[in-house]
Amino acid sequence: MKLPRVLNNTPEWTQFSNAELKISLKAATKLVSSLQALSEKNQQVVQTLIADDVFVEWNHYPENDVRDEKNASQYFYHAHPGLQRPFVEHGHFHLFVHAEKIGLRRPDSRYSPAPAHLIAVSMDAQGIPSGFFVVNRWVTKGAWLTKAQCEQGLQHFKIQASKGKKEINTFLLALVQLYRHHISALLEQRDVIMKKLSEKRDRRTVFADPQIEVLCYVPIQLMDDIAALEAAM
Repeated sequence: MKLPRVLNNTPEWTQFSNAELKISLKAATKLVSSLQALSEKNQQVVQTLIADDVFVEWNHYPENDVRDEKNASQYFYHAHPGLQRPFVEHGHFHLFVHAEKIGLRRPDSRYSPAPAHLIAVSMDAQGIPSGFFVVNRWVTKGAWLTKAQCEQGLQHFKIQASKGKKEINTFLLALVQLYRHHISALLEQRDVIMKKLSEKRDRRTVFADPQIEVLCYVPIQLMDDIAALEAAM
């Protein structure tokens, strides 16, 4: 697998208004609280998901995913074999919405079995997020959403407390909120890459090309980023 394009020109907290910084700080507080709640149980995100199961590459954790039908949202965690990982990680979350149910796409029988992919979250073995990435359409088989539709989907993404583990649900929601500007920049780069790849090929063949899997990736340093956020307030 080729290394994906790494997003280097990431947004700086100093670029944003005080109101935006307050939203980000609130998300950071929720995220850290969810990690602390797990820590008090001698757990962390990845460990909690795997629980007593034997960790098997490609398997979904939890089995059959976490699905919230009311909010048309879904996620799961898994890992690829080591040699197939384009960057260092233990595994990653895939976050989805059912685009037709929330009005982002018209019903289409070609895509109805699969939800629309929003973003993937890389995790290290200690249960700390290490980056975000986006994938080509063939990887998850759902409808392809524009940057604006992905952003709407991420704003809509929600898992009720009765579905999945409360701390992990809170962690994911807060993480997406905290890094919303980084994710937006990543989606923008995704579209630039896809446009370039489609200049001399039919876009449908690009979408189906198994040699094009991870389109771009942005690494993060969670605690350093939160410290920088606090300093910008």
